[in-house]
Amino acid sequence: MRDEEGRRRAGLLQVACLQPRHCAPEIAGPGQDWAQNVGEDRWHKAWPMRSLSEAGAVPAFSSDWNVAEMDPMIGIYTALTRRPLDGGDPWQPAETVSAETAVYGYTVGSAYANFLEEERGSLTVGKAADFVILSRDILTVPADRIPGTVAETVVVAGEVVHRAA
Repeated sequence: MRDEEGRRRAGLLQVACLQPRHCAPEIAGPGQDWAQNVGEDRWHKAWPMRSLSEAGAVPAFSSDWNVAEMDPMIGIYTALTRRPLDGGDPWQPAETVSAETAVYGYTVGSAYANFLEEERGSLTVGKAADFVILSRDILTVPADRIPGTVAETVVVAGEVVHRAA
């Protein structure tokens, strides 16, 4: 990903607001209504997360209840693998992204898309201290272990609001 300053100077700052679960094979892939309606010749254009990110767009990821699960861990798994939750074959795997890009999309990128980058999205002095401590390191575990990762501690505005028992 090119840096934000470089994108601003080039006049190319764009936001790619995507819901990674939409590209899951069991939701949109072969055999599903969406895939049949657009046709196989256009499947490669579906949810081009890697292409947009490499072109300099700011990824802003989210869930889209009730189309797909709201759990960001499932969205991150899908962004990394484009596989169904049962671990089957990936759909359009050329458009997967790294764990770092997926986490960025759910944090910094989403704050940026909502014009809140000065207040939220990263752990930076002066920003709201909103963060979670996860049950495993999703940047290093195999992707198939990301679903089921839970927030053991949740901190909002610097206050602990949840701690796992």
